[in-house]
Amino acid sequence: MNDKYNIEITGEAVGGKSQQEAVAALARYAGISEERAREMFANAPTVVKREIPEDLAERYERKLADLGIGARRAVASVREEALALEPMEAGEDASDEVTSAASSTSSARQAVETPTPEASQVPPAGGSGGGETEGKRHIGFVFSGNGYEYFKIWIVNILLTIVTLGLYAPWAKVRNAQYFYGNTSLENASFAFTADPKKMLIGRLIAIGLLVAFMAIYNVSPVAGLILSLGLIFVFPWVLNRTFAFYARNSTYRNIRFRFVGRYTDALVNYLGWPILATLSLGLLSPFMIFKQKQYVIDNHRYGNKSFAFRAKVGDFYGLVFIAIGIGLAGLIAGSLVGVVLALIYAPLGILSGVAALAGYAVGILYFVTNMQNLIFNSTSLADNDFKARYQMKSYGLLMVTNFLMTIVTLGLFIPWAKVRVAHYAAEHTALNVTQDLDKFAAISQPDESAFGEEFGDVFDMEVGI
Repeated sequence: MNDKYNIEITGEAVGGKSQQEAVAALARYAGISEERAREMFANAPTVVKREIPEDLAERYERKLADLGIGARRAVASVREEALALEPMEAGEDASDEVTSAASSTSSARQAVETPTPEASQVPPAGGSGGGETEGKRHIGFVFSGNGYEYFKIWIVNILLTIVTLGLYAPWAKVRNAQYFYGNTSLENASFAFTADPKKMLIGRLIAIGLLVAFMAIYNVSPVAGLILSLGLIFVFPWVLNRTFAFYARNSTYRNIRFRFVGRYTDALVNYLGWPILATLSLGLLSPFMIFKQKQYVIDNHRYGNKSFAFRAKVGDFYGLVFIAIGIGLAGLIAGSLVGVVLALIYAPLGILSGVAALAGYAVGILYFVTNMQNLIFNSTSLADNDFKARYQMKSYGLLMVTNFLMTIVTLGLFIPWAKVRVAHYAAEHTALNVTQDLDKFAAISQPDESAFGEEFGDVFDMEVGI
């Protein structure tokens, strides 16, 4: 007999979690408001998954328990009036997803409806294309990792990389990426990172061999070494393209891979030509340079058979940069004036002018970082689906300050918690306005990307931000 089961939230917290922690965990993981999650607990038992096989029901039950949320299985003998979430597609794993549902009635035993746009919407903030489009569903990203869990991965990676003299680095990279990818989900499906660390190790060994050869040539003939060093400048665009292609090829969502199709000549212009011109223009072309680089990266990424598009205007970047500079200068001037006044009152207090000036400068940087994130996301689309972000200066600034202070106090041991906190913030403040079923994207055949370019950039210290 193949019984089907419903998964119900019992309204209790388990695993040593408090009720508030369990509510917050459900809200964060399901991408709903805490008020809606609290309502689900209050109306327990609440059905969050309906008519699924027993093995899948067990996995849901375990996943909810890991989050501190009490749940149980119940034989689905009758069909609920208010439908729960749709059954999972074949191949989906309950360990990577929990319902994104919300309760909307006062019935004691009630199924959960799919969240309304208002429940999961991330309001637009900054940049073009920020308005809401009628008929679109708003789906929030969810990150479910925790600091202690990642700390165990992080510390083992460091120790093994040291013991193996760096040879474990590819495995460390893959484990880090797999943790953050696997704990990031969208509409109940998590991302995945599929790179093979053995292939990465081969690429790293080849790059190390080239580095040794380069150092030997430099010791024998400094002139030849200098020429080779200058030649590495023209290698960087190739490294950048290969790195983007490698990470895209090994990134999947719903078993569909991403791609990067940028050309070397375009990378050369955007990452070598424009920086040179920006320098010669004394920085006046810097906003244009940033615009061209972001446009290049986003426009050349693909997901299955669909393309990403960047709709921002050059003027958006100039406005953002000038306002950030204005805020920073205002802070510096205000800090200096405060210092003069304090020095007149009591000379030693004049040192506070430097502190005030740095604080004003930091506000300018914070404005630039948060609004740059909003501008990039709010100007990016995938087919007819629009990304949305609402980074906020106050909350993001507080996050960065506390992360910095805790990292200093713990002599760096807080780094895993800091990274997890940033990932939680990014997910909670980013969403996708969807016009089509995300299952409708089609996968296309593509060749496997070599890890050599990515490892070459790592060994030769050509940092590429992903």
